[in-house]
Amino acid sequence: MATHEKISELLDANPDILRLLVDSETLSDARSRMFGYLNECEDKVRRADCLLHPLEKKNTRDCITVFKSIISESNEHKTKHSCLDTLWKLAAEHWRRQEWPEVTDAFLVEMKHLFKGVIGLSGIYSKSGICKREVPAFMQLEGREAAVVRSELLNVKADQYAGFIHKNGYRTGLDDEVVRRRQEHRQRILQALGATEQDWTNYRWQFKHRFRDADKIGEIIELSAEEKACIDAAMAQGIPCEITPFYLSLMDPDPKADGHRHDRSLRAQVIPNRIYLDKMLEARLLPKEELDFMHEMDTSPTDFVTRRYSQIAIVKPYLWCPQICIYCQRNWELAEDSCGKADPGIHNLAEAYEWFRANPGISEVLITGGDPLAVSNDKIASILQTFAEMKHIKRIRIGTRTLVTAPMRFDEELLAILRTYHRPPEQTITLVTHVQHPYEISQEMADAMRNIKSLGIDVYNQQVFTMQNCRKFETCFLRESLKGIGISPYYLFNLKGKEETADFKVPVARLLQEQKEEARLMPGLVRTDKPVFNVPTLGKNELNAWQDHEIIMILNDGSRIYEFYPWEKYMAPVNTYVYKDTPIYDFLRRLEALGENPDDYKTIWYYF
Repeated sequence: MATHEKISELLDANPDILRLLVDSETLSDARSRMFGYLNECEDKVRRADCLLHPLEKKNTRDCITVFKSIISESNEHKTKHSCLDTLWKLAAEHWRRQEWPEVTDAFLVEMKHLFKGVIGLSGIYSKSGICKREVPAFMQLEGREAAVVRSELLNVKADQYAGFIHKNGYRTGLDDEVVRRRQEHRQRILQALGATEQDWTNYRWQFKHRFRDADKIGEIIELSAEEKACIDAAMAQGIPCEITPFYLSLMDPDPKADGHRHDRSLRAQVIPNRIYLDKMLEARLLPKEELDFMHEMDTSPTDFVTRRYSQIAIVKPYLWCPQICIYCQRNWELAEDSCGKADPGIHNLAEAYEWFRANPGISEVLITGGDPLAVSNDKIASILQTFAEMKHIKRIRIGTRTLVTAPMRFDEELLAILRTYHRPPEQTITLVTHVQHPYEISQEMADAMRNIKSLGIDVYNQQVFTMQNCRKFETCFLRESLKGIGISPYYLFNLKGKEETADFKVPVARLLQEQKEEARLMPGLVRTDKPVFNVPTLGKNELNAWQDHEIIMILNDGSRIYEFYPWEKYMAPVNTYVYKDTPIYDFLRRLEALGENPDDYKTIWYYF
């Protein structure tokens, strides 16, 4: 529920809006007055004599656009909610001091920033929006003198990045101390399993000896009571929870040993949380097609094939992974490998191959699943040979997370297979992996990458932006660390909006902020990934492009409602997609609980 403090902050943020709402007899009257007021605000900011800084003017116009959107009747109809009605009632109750509408602090703080933003008082550049003293010194200079001063300012920005890395203790598995600790950890795991170093370097042994039992895992790493309870519950209910010995060796035995929880993201990847467990159990009561969040059934022209775009299609030759990510978008169709249902079988794959042969417009195939590198080398060779014989297939992608979970998978035999079928310029192989956090990078991954790059094969990374990797400059550090071992950042995904992933959710605004304020400080070759939102059925929506999405409502719990316009919008009248985001205020409180300073993220409210 809302606090009186936050209600007062909202209503004090813009006395003009307060007076307008109080004077309105009806909701219709309030809407008419609000549109008139916002038009006046826009006229003022476009006048030649407006003293606001041009950047503040741009932000003001953006805020006005958003405000008009959320009070429009069409968007109220679309979302079945009226933000304006809530504001109108709040204003009335402010004077009557009676019963407040059902709102949260998250809503009030969101609206407070919008109230300030429409009159140029965002506070981003100055408290007044009129920047005089705040203008960088080099703007008043010319030539070499300006260049020197500007260079000094850029040094400050570079130091800011280094300072956050140091303050938060961001590390990779390439640090000498981490390498040493992991080597010791590996010996404990080998001893517990009665295995040898030769076993450790065998990917088949890694797959066969995945950890599933909380007691066994607890003998290797310290588990919290909640982590243990969730693993036990997952096992009891048959919900996938498996960790390769190698990935377990990346986790810290004692996560509190040096004052940081370096492996927080690693644990969250594979150890179920309570929300996930509850929602997965509820989902079992639903028809399978209702679990298909991305509507892959609607884009599957034949079994084990998905096609959303004109020149590329997906084939899924194996529906299991050596290790399941908690937020997997395809968990609805994964089949336990031990029961024999993960393998589509030769006949079904033959039909998928025939579909590719019959569609010569497809020039690229993405081999995914599950993880296709969970199968034998013989099967990988067979799949690659089949596509190599299709002359219209110019590029073969392999989507795999084994570089993270079992990098020894890239043994000499697999490398020889890849060498055979990577034949530029006629046909190329590309690997697409999923490194989620800098702490997942290991010496073994770096060694595997050295061998892969020696074949001339490119490797790209797809990261999902979550609560576990969204701290200031955390993803920048991942990008830089990946480039250091030869992996290029490719996509930065907004998390799928599935209910079981609620514990991972980050507002769209934070992803945009990361791209504009943090990634922008990195050299171009490091920040090569694109921020995208995956629209069910229709595919990727580029978040940097405002014309591809807009905010259409703010709910009483502080959630922004977005409408996404798919990439086909100029080609066909396809349906749009409406999405409820996680409240920014709630997100900042979670960051604060992790030791972050919310003031470091203060501009987040103005990323739309």
